[in-house]
Formats: sequence, structure tokens, C-alpha cells
Amino acid sequence: MTNLSPAVRLKQGRTKLLLDFPFFGVLILRLKDVETPSIDTMATDGVSLFYNPEFVAKLTPPELLGCLAHEVMHPALQHHTRRGTRSPKRWNIACDFAINPLIRDANLALPAGALYDPRFRDLSAERIYNLIAEDRDGESAGGQGDGTTNSGSGDPSAQGDEKGTAAPKVPVTDGGFGQVLDAPNPDKEGAPATSDQIEKQQMSWTGAVEQAEVVARMAGKAQGGVRRVMEAADRATVDWRAALRNSFAAAIPEDYSWSSPNRRHIDSGLYLPSIRKDGVGEIVVGVDCSGSINRRQLGLFQDELNSIISERRPQRVHVLYFDTQVHNAAVFEQGEPISLEPVGGGGTSFCPCFEYIEEHCIQPQALVVFTDLEGCFPDAAPNHPVLWAATKDHSAPFGEVIPMAAA
Repeated sequence: MTNLSPAVRLKQGRTKLLLDFPFFGVLILRLKDVETPSIDTMATDGVSLFYNPEFVAKLTPPELLGCLAHEVMHPALQHHTRRGTRSPKRWNIACDFAINPLIRDANLALPAGALYDPRFRDLSAERIYNLIAEDRDGESAGGQGDGTTNSGSGDPSAQGDEKGTAAPKVPVTDGGFGQVLDAPNPDKEGAPATSDQIEKQQMSWTGAVEQAEVVARMAGKAQGGVRRVMEAADRATVDWRAALRNSFAAAIPEDYSWSSPNRRHIDSGLYLPSIRKDGVGEIVVGVDCSGSINRRQLGLFQDELNSIISERRPQRVHVLYFDTQVHNAAVFEQGEPISLEPVGGGGTSFCPCFEYIEEHCIQPQALVVFTDLEGCFPDAAPNHPVLWAATKDHSAPFGEVIPMAAA
């Protein structure tokens, strides 16, 4: 395709990207090129850009620009710091699905077989990860397919970079043509990054993205879609467990008793009520059984719900299983562990839950609904607090939405 070496082609690609696509060009300058024949395509850990020289040599100039932009968007969206305990392969696939619409929208080219699905436009990698079928790890990526994988072959240190240093041992993972690796530990090779190091990486890339946006706007070449995906990523990293716990605490305060004053303040001459530990009334939990909630999310919700209830100690918990009607209602008395067993499987209407509460004269401290928020809502908000533990990024006409998209 050209007589230029892959290393020279990469340098020229960086310059071209900086001139024509300044947002991506400013960011790519942060990554150091490292020739690594052990990988099939490219990879990044937020510090280096690992590349297979044979792969680079086969790319057309437009494809090379697209690949560079693709790679740098991994750390720009902080994919290298957010995998957690997720499957590396499935995480790579999800990250590629999140990035490639941005690359196409910028009128940049991608190699044949790049993962792309319009359903995932403007979604975070966490959301896409949850939407990908559970058995995807053992299958092809889907979408438009992927002509290559990143499962490397050969000795990672068999060749060096153009300076003659040994190529690093890069872990390889299937999924997408441009692999995202976890952030490295600069103090101990091969060890995972510490929480402080990850936070430093995140702050560094957040500042870099803001700088790149300023440069792109000044050049009149801003990338609007990038900001939407970054905002979705920010929402996805919210700790839904902490959010649910905090919402419970606000909606279901501990009860107070004047019969036994708070002894902590008596010496100061203040007679204040003490917190009662014998329960805080009733709560209702609605479980959406329309079929769009996966078992893993249900299990996580059940575990966190039991943890919170053991602390708040409500006297009674009503669990309503519903789709367009309440199919079953289970009652758990104080101290009983809650086990969620969905029944049903049609469309979704939230009205039956509110009607059930009214018909059975329940006066709950709060209603907590585990749902994807795709259904019909009542015309008016009830008198009690409503918490929506939502598996999809939707809004509700009332109550507090707690996104579980990152679960």
C-alpha cells in the first residue's frame, strides 16, 4: 500500500488527525506508539498505543485515521479504568460498540468488520455491556461482525520498537479490532493500578478531553456526539447501590421515640428523642415482570434490597409482581429475608401497583419499583415516596429514578 514504515505512517496519521480532526488529534498525542507484534491489531492502556506493524501496513490512510481516533476514544471515555470485574472480552466488545458510531459520525473510516450497531448510539459501554447477550462471550460479537480478533500469537517480546527496546508483554483479549487494556500500574509492572492511580488517570484524561474540546471548537470542528456519550458514561459510573441506599434513608427515616430520651444529649440539658429500632412501618416493592429484566440485575437488586431492609427493619414488606396487572403478591414480615421470584411476562403498566396499594389500604413508607421504566404511569403521583430502580436510561413523571444501568 505504501513503502513507508508502519512507525512513519503512524506519525503521519497523528499529524493528519491533528489538522483535520483536532479533537481526536489533540488526544492521540498523549499516547506513545509501541510496536507490539503479539497483538493482531491495536490496543491501548491509556498510556501507550500498542500496534501490530503488519496491521498498520495494510490499512488505507483513511482507515488509519479512523483506527487512531478509535483507540484514543477508549481512554477519553475512560474505558481503561472502568471495567471492574466485567468480562474482558465482553467489555471490549461493548466499548467498541460505544465508540464506533462516534467515529462514523465524524466521517472517519473504519476497517471492514468493525463492530457497529445503531441501537447502541449514544449509550455508555456499561449499558451496552448489559444489553449484549450473556452467552456472547463464547460467540462472535454480532452487529456487523468482526473480521479480526485480538487473540495474539507469537512471543510478545520477539520484536522491539524502532528504538530497539523489547516490546512489552501485552495481555490479549478477543473482542473488537482495537483492544482496551486496564490502566497500568506505573510503579509495579504487571500489577493492577491502585485506586489512587486510577483516579489520577481519570482526572488526567478528563482534563485532556476538556482541552481537546476547546481546541476543536476554536478550529470550528467540534465533535458533538462525543459529549453525549461522555455524559452517558458519567451517569453509568454512578454507584446505584449507594444511590438506592441514600434514597431509602431519605424516604424511610428511622422512627423516633420521646419515651426514651437520647442519653447522649441529657448532660447538656437537651431532651431529644432517641431512634426506635423496632421497625419503620411497611414498604412496597414492585417487580417488573415484563421480561426485559435480566436475572443478574434482579439478583443484584434483591441482595441490596435485603441489605437495606436489614438496616431499616420495616415491619412488613409487600412484593408485587406485575406487568399489565399484579400477578402475585408476597408479604415478608420483619426479619424475613426477601426472595424475588418473578411471574408474568407481558407489557408493562405501573398503574396496577398503585391500585393494589390503594385497594388493600396499605400506607407504605415508600414504594420501590424495579423496572426498565418502559410502561404506562398513573396520571398523578401518590402521597408516599416512589423510588424507581431503573435498568434503562429513562425518566419518570414523578418519584426518584435510581439508574442501575451499570449493574
